[in-house]
Amino acid sequence: MRAAVVGGGPAGSRVAELLCRQGARVFLYEARPGWEKPCGGGVPERGVDFCPFLADPSLPHIRARRARIYSPRGREALVALAEPLRIYCRTQLNGHFLRRAQEQGVEVFPKRVTSLNREAGAWSVTDATGRSQVVDFLVGADGASGIVRGRVAKSLPQLRQSLGIGYYLDGYTSDEIVLKFFDSLDGYLWIFPRPDHLAVGICGPTGAGNSERMLLDLKRFLVELYGVRVLGKMRSYGARIPSPPPCGGAQDYCAGEGWALVGDAAGLVDPLTREGIHYALASATFLAEALCEGQPDGYARRWEAAFGGELEWASAHLKLFFSPRFMEAFTRLSLTAPVAAIVSDLIAGRQKYASLRGRLTACAPAVGLALGALLFQRLVAGRPRATGPALVPLENGWIAPGSASGYRVESPVTAPARGTPSIGR
Repeated sequence: MRAAVVGGGPAGSRVAELLCRQGARVFLYEARPGWEKPCGGGVPERGVDFCPFLADPSLPHIRARRARIYSPRGREALVALAEPLRIYCRTQLNGHFLRRAQEQGVEVFPKRVTSLNREAGAWSVTDATGRSQVVDFLVGADGASGIVRGRVAKSLPQLRQSLGIGYYLDGYTSDEIVLKFFDSLDGYLWIFPRPDHLAVGICGPTGAGNSERMLLDLKRFLVELYGVRVLGKMRSYGARIPSPPPCGGAQDYCAGEGWALVGDAAGLVDPLTREGIHYALASATFLAEALCEGQPDGYARRWEAAFGGELEWASAHLKLFFSPRFMEAFTRLSLTAPVAAIVSDLIAGRQKYASLRGRLTACAPAVGLALGALLFQRLVAGRPRATGPALVPLENGWIAPGSASGYRVESPVTAPARGTPSIGR
């Protein structure tokens, strides 16, 4: 089989690698050899399950061991993560996936695809140099606004869209993530530490004036949390975040005759968390398995078997999840061990939405006892003093010696020579 993959992010590079490993001749088109995707950079542990090599310490990343949650009214809960969240610089992560594909034998063209034509059961793929390749199967991994989805969109339902905007803050990192919720926003603010900077952002609905209001909330919260000094070195980013249509199964928006979409191109992003890397890696694996078996229809079946109804549930419960009443209660309950364990599993991707209500109900008696114990402790000892999130200053783009006891970046090289340029765009 000859296949063309348009887009060399994690999903595109991974499906190309897997297909080539099984004997297919694969052409991968990616005009950017490595780029910084506008996102937090976190990969939940169930995403690592699909690509165990992501746990290799030779690929630099932060392991966030705590999640600090702030409710709309400022209530705070600090949750220890049973499985630390791995956070990568996306420039390095994307480059790593692309190199793996090349090492497997994938033919990488660093050019933009300019036209796609379907004739006699085959695709003709032409790049910016005018060179064309004829292939049996076309994979779109170039995002929701990419050329592949644009070419096949007539047969697809429209994706939902939300907005993600923020900044990379140079000079600081941490070993915990911060999540902040607001009274009137169907979204949230995040602070994710990367090896050489903080990735901070906020997501919410698209619409006139929304981006300005969201950025104002983000800057105000950063100053309240860390002080004005963190705003000294900021690089802005922004992107639209797709999610699946409100109805229909994967067969309706992921694949068709001679083509398939993976990752963001298919809208495979959680409407609540806006997390998509896990679904991108899963979709790449499912598609490669189906194509190698000679049964392209198996792609949608595999997706439905693994995640059927999960993203639809998230979409249907968006308003409830981000309602101030729910978030206040959820943050308060996260102070108890039973609900903290659920939060940890949600961040790791282990807790499925369909069983969330049942698990919360089952732990209600234990939560009641834990809340009673917390109340008694506060009556006796008073409210515990808030310490605020840890913030580690960097020296020359890396951790300043002695700045944080026990702090660790997952990389064999933790202190490059002075003058080494920091990673990033």
